[in-house]
Formats: sequence, C-alpha cells, structure tokens
Amino acid sequence: MIFFPIILTLSYITTRFLLRIDFGPFSKFFWGLRFFGVILHELSHFIMCLIVGLRPVDFKVRLRSKNTGKIDPNGSVSFEGHNGTFLQVALVSLAPLFFSTWLFFLFLWIALFGQIDPFWRILAAFLCFSIFFGATPSKPDLENIGRWFKKDPKYSLYQIFLLLSSGICVWAILTFYNITLIIDILYYLLVGIGYYMVKYLLQGFNWISNKILNGSKSVNPPMNYNRFKRSKFKPSKPSKLGKREPPW
Repeated sequence: MIFFPIILTLSYITTRFLLRIDFGPFSKFFWGLRFFGVILHELSHFIMCLIVGLRPVDFKVRLRSKNTGKIDPNGSVSFEGHNGTFLQVALVSLAPLFFSTWLFFLFLWIALFGQIDPFWRILAAFLCFSIFFGATPSKPDLENIGRWFKKDPKYSLYQIFLLLSSGICVWAILTFYNITLIIDILYYLLVGIGYYMVKYLLQGFNWISNKILNGSKSVNPPMNYNRFKRSKFKPSKPSKLGKREPPW
C-alpha cells in the first residue's frame, strides 16, 4: 500500500508540470503517451464498475476537446441508477490509482528484466511514463466520493468500519501465522472476503439479540386484525431507464 501514495505523487507532478511544456516536434509523441494514460484511466473506472456490481452504461475517450477542438485527451464513464453505495463509488473513483500502480510495476519489470525483444522493453518503459498521466483521480472522481458519503453518512461510516475491521483482521492473522502473500492483490481479495464475513457476523449477532429481546417481552403477543385486511392495489411508477450518473 505504500506504493499508492508514491505513484499518486509522481502522477500529480507529471500532470501538473509537464503539461505546461511545449515539446516542439515531439509534441505528437507526448500527446500519444497522455492519450494512452487517459484510456487506462477510463478503463480502470469501467472495470471496477463491473467488479463492484455497478452497471456501466457509457464509456467515452476523446483525443480532442469537445468544446475547442484542440488536442486534449479526455474521457468519461457513467453507471446506471442511484443504488450505488459509498464504498462502491469510492472504489470506482480511486480505481485508476490502483490499476495504474499495479501496471506501472508490471511494465517496469518488463522494461528492466523482461527476457524479450528490446523493442518491447523500450515500449514498456514508455508505458511506465504514460501511466502517470492517468493515475491521479480527477476532480469529479473526488467529488463523487464526497457526494455519495453525504447521501447516507451513517451507512458510509458503517462501511468504512467494516473495511477497516476486515483489513486489521487479515493483517493480524497473516502476521500471527507468519504468512507471506506472493502478490499484493491476494491481500485485497482476502480483505474483500473478510468484509462480508464481518458484515454477516454482525448481522447474525443483531438477529439473535433481537430474537432474544422480542421473545422475552411476550410469549403470546396480541393478534393484529389489520393484517387480515386486503390492502388496495396501488401500481408503482416504472423506474426511469437511461439515468446515468455519475460521470468520471
């Protein structure tokens, strides 16, 4: 996890300073590297939507600005509906940083140690540099995280608690048994599994406690005659299709 802030810092420096430089005859090559970084950025959002169970409905990548027509690589991804949770949206918003970090070290290993043709090693080195243009979460990405947190702060804090509890439990177990994972992604998979284990464990305790408390109040609760009445049929409004939010 220590590599995430390193890649984030390098990406921020790259996008903040290099975009102000005029590379002259090498400008097309420079914009090509940046365009690849933007494609990777949007693909990361798209793939993470599928992983966390959000349905992506729009994927756009442009080489030129829609407003000015000048070369300015940009893109967006949208998902359908309003049912996303804070944790889902946070993972989708931060996905470019996660995927870019893993791909950076993959391309770096190929460039330095890959037993392949030199052309591919040189290409991998340029891709390492290109990744920095798409690793930083954009301003809309960060705004989406805050917006979804405000929708239901209590449940958002509950999800953060579950995630931290799972991470601490997995770390404690691996440390206690002196287990070393070959790749970091296995740790994140275990944290994801632990998240649901802690979640359903708490729900189980809550269900048992409710049964005990409700059972001790009254053995034969009074009959509710209203439940035998047939309620009037009220057709529900169909949900609107094609609602897309939020764009990344």
